[in-house]
Amino acid sequence: MSDGVVLPAGALQRFAAALVEAMGADAEVAAEVARHLVGANLAGHDSHGVIRLPQYAAAVEEGTLKPGARARLLSERGAVGLFDAGCGFGHYSTMVAVRWIAERARGMGVAAAAVRHSTHIGRLGEYTERLAGEGLVGIVTVGAAGDDTGRVAPFGGAAPRLGTNPWSIGVPSAGQPMVYDGATSTVSEGKVRVARATGRSLPEGVLLDREGQPATDPEVLYRGGALTPLGGAVGGHKGYGLGLAAALVGGLAMIGDAEPTTAGCMHEPDAWGVRLAGVLVMAIDPAAFGGAGAYRRQVAAVLEALAASPPATGVDRVLVPGEPERQSRRLREADGIPVPAPVWAELEDLARRYRVSLP
Repeated sequence: MSDGVVLPAGALQRFAAALVEAMGADAEVAAEVARHLVGANLAGHDSHGVIRLPQYAAAVEEGTLKPGARARLLSERGAVGLFDAGCGFGHYSTMVAVRWIAERARGMGVAAAAVRHSTHIGRLGEYTERLAGEGLVGIVTVGAAGDDTGRVAPFGGAAPRLGTNPWSIGVPSAGQPMVYDGATSTVSEGKVRVARATGRSLPEGVLLDREGQPATDPEVLYRGGALTPLGGAVGGHKGYGLGLAAALVGGLAMIGDAEPTTAGCMHEPDAWGVRLAGVLVMAIDPAAFGGAGAYRRQVAAVLEALAASPPATGVDRVLVPGEPERQSRRLREADGIPVPAPVWAELEDLARRYRVSLP
């Protein structure tokens, strides 16, 4: 137990689904959340896996996450839709929006949807990977910005004003799709969460304390510190710009919202001031621009050329976005998913509280 446990994906997914259902979600929502969380673990992104379950349970108990809520389509105008997540599980509401845009993009070439009143939506690559697997180009972003918002300082700033505001883009291919997924902070908040759980320090340049001084202790972030924008001291203006864009584009979800301060429901009420926040998903059908098959073959050729690039000193070979996740998935499907001891202890506690059997 000092080293944690290793569990088969199926057993961990059934356990996660049972916990989410015990929190108050219906079976369909619970199954989607569990599939998403364990999918992140399989892909090697433990920061977005079952480590999040205690966070969700705390939000349910605080009333900032409504487990029984289901996404509602508020309006549609051709290939554009607006959904309200109702402060329910963001994984479910975002996937509802993704299915909606996929259906319309195949008929209209392009489709987009915004989701308001969302909670944490998990690993964005899950959604774009699905769209790319259906032959569509997928773009997903979620963001928040404003007074005392999130965990990320603007470029040149010392206090948080942004969420980690990730972007993900998935592109279909004749081979494996290209799936890019990344936060606009130097590291995601989830990576800090994993470092804290496993007793590791953070690299220099990632974190500032509440006085704006560099820090490496993960706990500093949760004591008023801030993450730095992607690019650091030299190129941080780029991460800052992309992070702000995510919030402003995601903020389309808030237009006409009578209660805008409830966007980003799961975040602590005192951590949000004046801000924009929301989710935006978009799908593009390559067939609308000509031959979809030809496009996929061209994408595959480009990805193959990148993978064949001469590696730099100390690098085995060049990878393309999405490949590390596929490698991790193959290994963990065969060998199981490692759960660190501190995370397992939290999951044991949840199992006792919600009277759910451990896997």
